[in-house]
Amino acid sequence: MGRIAFSTSRMPAATWQQTEVLDVLARRDIGQLFRIAQKVTGATQTQLGIAAGLSQAQVSEIMSGSRKVTSIEVLARIVTGFEIPEPARSTLFLGTRQPASSPAPRQSAAGAPLDLTQRFSDVVAVYPSRSAFSAAHSAHELFDGAADIRASGLSLNLLCHQYSDTGLHNLASSGAQLRLLLLDPSGEAIRRREQEEGYPPRFLSSLNEINIGVLRRVRDRLPDGRQGNIQVAVYDETVRFNIIMVDERICVVQPYLPQMRGVEAPTLLIERKSGFPGLYTMFEKIFTAAWEGARSL
Repeated sequence: MGRIAFSTSRMPAATWQQTEVLDVLARRDIGQLFRIAQKVTGATQTQLGIAAGLSQAQVSEIMSGSRKVTSIEVLARIVTGFEIPEPARSTLFLGTRQPASSPAPRQSAAGAPLDLTQRFSDVVAVYPSRSAFSAAHSAHELFDGAADIRASGLSLNLLCHQYSDTGLHNLASSGAQLRLLLLDPSGEAIRRREQEEGYPPRFLSSLNEINIGVLRRVRDRLPDGRQGNIQVAVYDETVRFNIIMVDERICVVQPYLPQMRGVEAPTLLIERKSGFPGLYTMFEKIFTAAWEGARSL
């Protein structure tokens, strides 16, 4: 991470474990959090603002109580700028304290306890929104040089809009296999999603028709013998996840939440581990089941 405005190393790790601080994070009382940071580090309001991506005037308003922080984007910047570790990070994002007592740890087959990091250790990062994920990982970082891409979701904008036609063409021309599954633009599921997100009729349907057209155009331009490298299909079921798997190694998962646009939902970055089932295996099964029941275009 780049240099920030005040030294987070001056905030002892124990600070984030204190009951008072965890309570502040659970209440999302950012004004009090700033006051604690000032007390511990001696930072000015300007320095705090630079770390959180805020102006000095905004920091002053937050500390005085005249401005509240509710945006998940601002919270994400504070987590990054202040280098807030777990479990304090989750306390802030969830807006609640975790119970002090926890159930007995699960046992491995050999009888040794498995903690949470071992049981879900294929999750390498969690982002509060898709925009936060995109800011950290570009489409080119994900797809350039890939040999196998499997993707299912609503519109697959990450591939169809954030990645160029030339990039898709180059991947397929060089032998990459792409299996791409979109919500059927003429189906019932996409109409229900339009209503849930508050869009006018055919808003998402028109977007999917455009994206399908993009993929077909790229496929049609491929040389003979390579057009089968881009397989496009549609399905008409309630959309629950946007799943992108690259080279059977990386999996990006973005859930669809009630009354919330997909771009506002959190994003999981998962890395497959040999001999470890984890979440990668589960989402791979979800994709496979959807693909097998889809209609090819």
